[in-house]
Amino acid sequence: MKVMLTESQYTRLIESEWDSEKLYDREKIVERLKKGPKYIKDYIKKLPYIKVQNEEGDIKIATRIPQTIHQFLFGNF
Repeated sequence: MKVMLTESQYTRLIESEWDSEKLYDREKIVERLKKGPKYIKDYIKKLPYIKVQNEEGDIKIATRIPQTIHQFLFGNF
């Protein structure tokens, strides 16, 4: 089965999933990026460190990811 999309539909579909303000567990993101090609691994150094505290008071390190990394990790690449 083939699905035909216009360019505007495709753009809307991709951008609707990616949220530039969403926080991800940095450790898990880095772990997955280490398995990627060199140009993807280069993004590891550029990811910000953001301290986040949960309801129990535990502090974790989170990060925000660019759209390129989102597409690589979540299958739109």
